[in-house]
Amino acid sequence: MNWDRVLYPLDVLGCNLLGRRFIGAESVEGVLQTGEKLKRQGFKVTYNLLGEHVKDKETVEMAVKTTRTLIEKMNADSCGNVSCKPTLYGLCLSRGVFLDAMKEIIRRAYEKGIEVEIDAENHGLIQDTFAIFSYFASDRCLRHTVRQAIQAHLKNIEGLMDKYGLWDKNLRIVKGSGVYQDSESAVTQSEFLVTERYLEILRRNLKNGRAPFVATVRDRQLANEAIKLADSVDGLITLQTLYGPASSGFRSKLIRDGHSVSIYVPFTDDWCRDAWKPYGLRRARMMRRIFWQLFRGR
Repeated sequence: MNWDRVLYPLDVLGCNLLGRRFIGAESVEGVLQTGEKLKRQGFKVTYNLLGEHVKDKETVEMAVKTTRTLIEKMNADSCGNVSCKPTLYGLCLSRGVFLDAMKEIIRRAYEKGIEVEIDAENHGLIQDTFAIFSYFASDRCLRHTVRQAIQAHLKNIEGLMDKYGLWDKNLRIVKGSGVYQDSESAVTQSEFLVTERYLEILRRNLKNGRAPFVATVRDRQLANEAIKLADSVDGLITLQTLYGPASSGFRSKLIRDGHSVSIYVPFTDDWCRDAWKPYGLRRARMMRRIFWQLFRGR
């Protein structure tokens, strides 16, 4: 039985009640203020303009404009990385549209001295995403300006990393399972196998001299294993958590323990006010699963 489909009305209710608590702000100015507050608490920040699967060039241009404004308005107190969802910036239209959008954003990020994190996508778009990332990461000037999200739940992720030469690039490692709508033939359902692959990607990236971002919402065991692994090879990692109630206590403890922690802060703008809803729905589904796991663990 597909429980996500059965429990969809519950997730919609959760989205309406809690969804906005996972959103940093509804404007560029507002999210920069949120980022400034988080940085005062010792966190790093990654700003993420919400939206995906855009199929008209006008919306892509608006997304580029908002992201450009975000970068321009950053100051020393609010400065942070920028995460870009490929299908918001034109990948559904063509690889060329996405490439042009990224050229504009990455150029401005380079001038600002920040990173652009290229976000994960559905399996069918992963190769185009990796190809564009590799284009920038292979540039000697830009290789430290771009970072690629890698999904450990994809069955062929290691082969794709071989193909596009990603092992020695800047990575953001995510589990991916339960977030993206991919066919069962493309993903691994076993939590154990996903975790093993996640840690293997981390290990190889560290051994290649990189300092990866380790994305985890509230999985303390995974975070601890990642920290131990980094310590064992004298490597550096940044633990990345989502903005919102799901991981507030967890990330505060990590900061108190002296770890580098970045918070992924989604936001919207005037022209995309409703873009939070699909994201909020995914977060509601995530919270429902967390509560169920806690209930079963009693």
